[in-house]
Amino acid sequence: MKKLLTLVLSLCMLCTAIPAFAYTAGEYTATGEGMNGPIEVTVTFDADKIVDIKVGAHKETAGICESAIEQIPAAIIANQSLAVDVVGGATFTSNGILAAVESCVVAAGGDVAALKAAGAAQTVVAEDEVLTYDVVVIGGGAAGIAAAANAKDAGASVLLLEKQANLGGNTLISGGIVYSTGSQAQKDAGVEDSVEALVEYWYERAEGNADKDLLTLVATNSANTIEWLIEGGVELGNLGPTGTSTVPRALYTSNGGSGFILPMTETIKSKGVDIRTSTPAVSLIMDESGKCVGVEAVAADGHKVTVNAKSVVIATGGFDGSREMMRKYAPENANDYFFASAGNTGDGINMAMAVGADTVFKGGVIGLRGIVPTSFADATNGLVWMPYLMVDQDGARFINESADYPIIHSALENNNHSYLIGDSTQLPAAMVSGLVDGGYAFVADTLEELAEITFMNKDTFLATVARYNELKGQEDVDFGKAAAAMTGVGEGPYVAVRVMPATIGTMGGIKVDLEMHVLKADGSIIPGLYAAGACANGDFFYQEYPASGTSIMMCFTVGRIAGTNAAECD
Repeated sequence: MKKLLTLVLSLCMLCTAIPAFAYTAGEYTATGEGMNGPIEVTVTFDADKIVDIKVGAHKETAGICESAIEQIPAAIIANQSLAVDVVGGATFTSNGILAAVESCVVAAGGDVAALKAAGAAQTVVAEDEVLTYDVVVIGGGAAGIAAAANAKDAGASVLLLEKQANLGGNTLISGGIVYSTGSQAQKDAGVEDSVEALVEYWYERAEGNADKDLLTLVATNSANTIEWLIEGGVELGNLGPTGTSTVPRALYTSNGGSGFILPMTETIKSKGVDIRTSTPAVSLIMDESGKCVGVEAVAADGHKVTVNAKSVVIATGGFDGSREMMRKYAPENANDYFFASAGNTGDGINMAMAVGADTVFKGGVIGLRGIVPTSFADATNGLVWMPYLMVDQDGARFINESADYPIIHSALENNNHSYLIGDSTQLPAAMVSGLVDGGYAFVADTLEELAEITFMNKDTFLATVARYNELKGQEDVDFGKAAAAMTGVGEGPYVAVRVMPATIGTMGGIKVDLEMHVLKADGSIIPGLYAAGACANGDFFYQEYPASGTSIMMCFTVGRIAGTNAAECD
């Protein structure tokens, strides 16, 4: 019996001595697929642990990817586990890094299954906090950043809460365009324009269903907002037209939406704005008189953060990430593919409604055509901007393929099983191989075969292509496309890429006045409560988006107004 006990103890000691994980020590490099392409990751192993993880070359979106690049490797190393949570708002980047690390583990002879089974260390929940500020801003997109900046400039102490791991919201993943009148760029180019002309354009695109006073407020302040952005470090250039107007009003950053968010984030930090990311607000705090006096939020580790404040600015973006809200407030677009920021779930709208705020919903969205399963920033999705032939399920043409993208989106609502058609030079098969593998694109040597594998009406499709080629290089008398864009369909192999309506934002939300006070149904204000940006744009838009850069201009401008007024609130 004693010998048996000694043997058991010896075996236990031996098991203890064996490392939980074993690797061939060294440095290994692999790639994982991120949002915009492969992410290179180099992992260094000792014999029994992961020592270092470095993220190398990648094309991920600046301003979004950094949180995942910082947090995912740190969590893997700290916990010696692949069972780590992805970073909110940077899911694709997180998964790409995890996939690359997994490949490195395999190369080092490690046990991937064991690493995935090894649970991450239990998060230590900090004690609940109670904070006090003059102004708390909920949401760190364009409107929230602007509100925080101006409130701080007005002398207030300011806390900015953002539920995602990074600031930026929809603006961060945008094309980096802002729309204005009276800018120095317009003056330098000799462009004749006016506040009145811009207001009339926006009002016309809203079919008369917009508040002209609000349109005028934004248009009047638009040139000043441009100067404010430039002072904040934003580099703007390439003046040009967007939307259906030929007047050059749009200015572009050199780096997409991050060209706005990164410099403006540094600006508000330098001003002394306190920022807490991964800290979603969950409810507003009201006093007995009906004044908003703060926010209840939850930190990343789960502890409660109570923020007492003289005023609150809601700037939480739209609601297209909430299927329930889409079915209720934009039912015609409820099945659209979601390309907007992951934070667009209507949180601020719901919080405001819970304390008696009035709302404005007209069923509109900021929509475009999209390719499933890509994203707005995905290079493959860039194919949808190509003005090639588009046909419906029957194979019939239904739209000017060069029309402004919101117009095409509207047409897709009636033809949401549609195809972008290209020949061997327009859409090379290699370009869409990933989409073909997923069943979202189809390749055939002949037009007849393409019609068969996509279940289009063969006769209709062949007649459509013949008519399209007949108009090659000529005025498009059928749908009005410019002659230069009538490139025809050439030699095969041919490609059909499925396109469908997608959203990159919503129209509708909290009712506000021209000072950005949140209003009740009787028109009275809710003291201490302001709202700005996409969560409160119902009186600015109708159902179809007027021009690229409009929402970003509106968000920055009304955010500034909200921040200034919130700072002056007693």
